[in-house]
Amino acid sequence: MPKPVSEWSEDDVLSLPPDENDTFERKGSELLDLTLPRVSEDAVRTELAKQLSAFANMGGGQIIYGVTNAGTIDSGGIARSIRGRQSTKDWLENVIPTLTDFEIVGFNVYEIPPKATGSSLAADKSIYVVDVPDSERAPHQSKRDLKYYVRLGGKSQPAPHRLIEDIRNRAQYPKLEVHDLRIVSASPGSRNQALTELGSEFQLNMNLGFGVRNTGKVRAASACLQLAAVIPLWANMGGDEYFLRRGAPGTVLLELKSPLYPGMGVALACLINVSAFVRVLAQGESLTLGALDPSDVQLSFDIFADSAPARRQEFRLVDIDLEKMLPRAVAQEVNYIRSAGRQRSPSPHGGAWS
Repeated sequence: MPKPVSEWSEDDVLSLPPDENDTFERKGSELLDLTLPRVSEDAVRTELAKQLSAFANMGGGQIIYGVTNAGTIDSGGIARSIRGRQSTKDWLENVIPTLTDFEIVGFNVYEIPPKATGSSLAADKSIYVVDVPDSERAPHQSKRDLKYYVRLGGKSQPAPHRLIEDIRNRAQYPKLEVHDLRIVSASPGSRNQALTELGSEFQLNMNLGFGVRNTGKVRAASACLQLAAVIPLWANMGGDEYFLRRGAPGTVLLELKSPLYPGMGVALACLINVSAFVRVLAQGESLTLGALDPSDVQLSFDIFADSAPARRQEFRLVDIDLEKMLPRAVAQEVNYIRSAGRQRSPSPHGGAWS
């Protein structure tokens, strides 16, 4: 687990990845140290407002002052006092609430002093880290230039209108996502046609396990998951955590029984059925699902939570077969075909499977 920002040391800051990303931004001394003659307080406030807006709008992150883009200490660090007796930390804590609309709630300013030995920081200077939270009040606008900013490609950039609307919606609706989807088991079921020596058409039963969590900041009072694929699916039994509802033909619709609060998740298991065919040839066996190779089958979840816009997640069937359950099902069916063939043989000397 990553070390909390509150526990960072000089070495932790200097060991951050060499390239800036969407979770942190390095800033040199001239973007904060007001004791330097060429540094303008107006410019410092403008740049800080921009970064605060960008990080608060895009999930939070850290603004690190006193470090160059290359990841080295800049000019010995940032002076600990801004004017007279006012500390740099106090100045930041007083200024930050005035720079955005809405005010950012829950930010922290951390002062990182020189380490005991071998420090690249000057004795009277420090590194300053502004830790910006993922804000429930987003989007936040810079009061300095009346623009909204976001983090894109490791940079803070003005936000397009559509993205700002998405950020507004993020605060209004729950956001549910499916994770850790996998095939827990797969086995042949009922057979639709008489067996032949070359193959079998049957119902494949697949037990899917997965989780659903609310990654948003609004409670999902009710939620439905519609499972679909490029081939028809069906199910005939509910689960402990959901009701099985009637959905579009060939799809499986699950309605969660309980609300999901922010950060809350639930584990689900669902038994689905699909038409399958195993062909036995001299060079080996093959499985088709609805006339498609399993590698061509894609599953999708359409997620409906209260009045939030529907979200879709897609998964390739072969990517969720982590335990190779489909080959095991094929082996079971091939054994059945051969066993049935032996039973049909008229004599020990005849028949294809003798």
